[in-house]
Amino acid sequence: MLSLALGCDSRAGDEHEHDAGHADDALHVDDARDPATQPCDATNWSVLYPDLRLCALGGVVLDGQSLRRADLTSATLVDSRLANADLFGATLLDVRASGVDLDGAKLTGVDASGADLSRASLRGAVLTNAILTSAILDGAITDETTICPTGTSGPCW
Repeated sequence: MLSLALGCDSRAGDEHEHDAGHADDALHVDDARDPATQPCDATNWSVLYPDLRLCALGGVVLDGQSLRRADLTSATLVDSRLANADLFGATLLDVRASGVDLDGAKLTGVDASGADLSRASLRGAVLTNAILTSAILDGAITDETTICPTGTSGPCW
């Protein structure tokens, strides 16, 4: 399982000194990533987390990963596996995720406005307070184990 801890060490007397545990190529939380010059894909997503805008993750297995508060705006997750992933508070604006496996995923508070979730599997997923405005949900699967955006048990649509 890939993981990355991003953070700064706040030592008295030098507010600019950073934790030596940072990977040399890791982004500082306050750094802005330019997707045109720093593309994101299956080989480097964990280093770029939480800024995963336009990330090409089609067909990638991310089961159980923590993507809390990740910005996946306009990312590609077509046919990816994110079963039991934690996407609490993530931004999924205009994400292309047809056929994605989100079984058991925590999607509480996600904004998936304009997302293509057609044929997505959401069995056992928690979608409490998820925003799905203009999302494409054709063929998306929910069942009685799914918690819908309204907080009720599924099926959701």
